[in-house]
Amino acid sequence: MLNLPGYDVATLAEKTGKSASHIYARLSLLQLIPEVAEAFTQERITASHANLIARLPQESQAEAFEQCWRNDWQDSEPHLLPAKHVSAWIQNNLYLSLADAPFDREDSTLNPSAGACVTCPRRSGYNTSLFSDVTDGDQCLSGPCYQIKLTAHIDREIAARPELIQIENGWRNAREQRPGAVQLGHFREIETVEENPDAEPAPPCAAAKPAIIVYGKRVGTTLTVCTDDDCPVHDPRAEEEQAANPAPTMAPASEAETQEDAEERQRNYEQQRKEYEQEQERKAKERKQQFEREQKEHEAERARREKLHKARVSKFDRILEKAPAMFSATQLRVFLRALATIDPYAFDDVAEQLAANDESNERSSEEILLSTIDGLPDDKLTGFALRLVLTAHKPIPHEGELDLLTEAETAFTPPHSKKTASKKAKTPTSMKAALKTAAKKTTAKKQVAA
Repeated sequence: MLNLPGYDVATLAEKTGKSASHIYARLSLLQLIPEVAEAFTQERITASHANLIARLPQESQAEAFEQCWRNDWQDSEPHLLPAKHVSAWIQNNLYLSLADAPFDREDSTLNPSAGACVTCPRRSGYNTSLFSDVTDGDQCLSGPCYQIKLTAHIDREIAARPELIQIENGWRNAREQRPGAVQLGHFREIETVEENPDAEPAPPCAAAKPAIIVYGKRVGTTLTVCTDDDCPVHDPRAEEEQAANPAPTMAPASEAETQEDAEERQRNYEQQRKEYEQEQERKAKERKQQFEREQKEHEAERARREKLHKARVSKFDRILEKAPAMFSATQLRVFLRALATIDPYAFDDVAEQLAANDESNERSSEEILLSTIDGLPDDKLTGFALRLVLTAHKPIPHEGELDLLTEAETAFTPPHSKKTASKKAKTPTSMKAALKTAAKKTTAKKQVAA
């Protein structure tokens, strides 16, 4: 319809008296995924929420929609957060600054299916009217595409410059790390400063090498690092040690120096130089030995932990293999203790209810739960287990969500049939109970007569 005469954005803005940004925002609502569109039409979210989400790629909208809600401990069901909270979350998690991208934004070969960034519609700068609130530069709205281009850029740099040291600027699982990559802390980054013609020239560093960050903060950027732990240029401690023990220099010649004096001065200098070099070699040897000892200790500790890990995995497998059909009270108590300590925040609601009458309580949720479990009688453990896992399911579930509370009711408290109830109502009183009741009535009558 926008291609028809009189239905373009400029004409619609003129006819309605609304701004082009407003028209684009309303048109973008057509891109909402069904779940978000339904919430908007039912007025469960505002137009501001819907506009923020509609601007995102559809694969990111569900995740952003989840950020519209929060369920505090005192709430029976999640409540809607202001649109500014959703906007902040989107800015921090989904918008990627193209100005900071290490790759060439005009290179269409990094991700041929998406093309170059400068012509991509999945960026805020493609439609400034729709993204009028984005003022901190052009932002990429497609995280997967950004990551594909970033990975391709890193692979190209390493292929073109095999000498690059690959650095992981953050921890992740060893299986996810790039082969041969090292942590940033193993090397010292050499900061590049703009050359000042009036400044003293920086002393050379033989251990300086180029590197590229392959993971973490500043990923994809190249830098220069010093690979010498005891570099006198870049290590302050080595610089201090060198200042405290400077290399010997030859004393200047005196005016009345003879040939013999000059030879003696030369011999003294060479002897001092030799002793200095020997001392430096001795210190270097000590540092090397210390490093080797630390490496052996590290390897021994790693082997010990690996052995311990294997033993614990074996213990875990044995427990599962011999799992009982039903828990005993002791087994259920251990199970509940393990469950209560999995996540220190998962059972905050239960802990707060347990400590509600204790105004001086300063214990953590984990401490409250563990002490409660330890103090429960055996016949109360199953009930506490249900309370622990079902408290979070008391609020009314959203459409499409599992209603675990109803499932639990069917499993644990099935409704009694009317026939069973009527039979129970007509069950005669036992003879012993009847005699006891009659005796009580007779005693009462005698007391009244007296």
